Amino acid sequence: MSALESRVTKMEQAVTCFHLNRMTDAELLAHAGTFPMFTKGMYTAVLTLVGRRPSALPVVKDDPEHAKP
Repeated sequence: MSALESRVTKMEQAVTCFHLNRMTDAELLAHAGTFPMFTKGMYTAVLTLVGRRPSALPVVKDDPEHAKP
């Protein structure tokens, strides 16, 4: 019976459609945690979450006068 249950679970996961853009940040993190490490689903969820944020790196101005105090 466990083989049947595992096949049903795999089929349900294959048919389930997630709308990552509609998920909140917490839902995306939880969704990414449902996948094994380094899988396509995990990367998709994490990159969607990262893409929502502005860059954490400061913008470096190419102006020598800007660096002077």
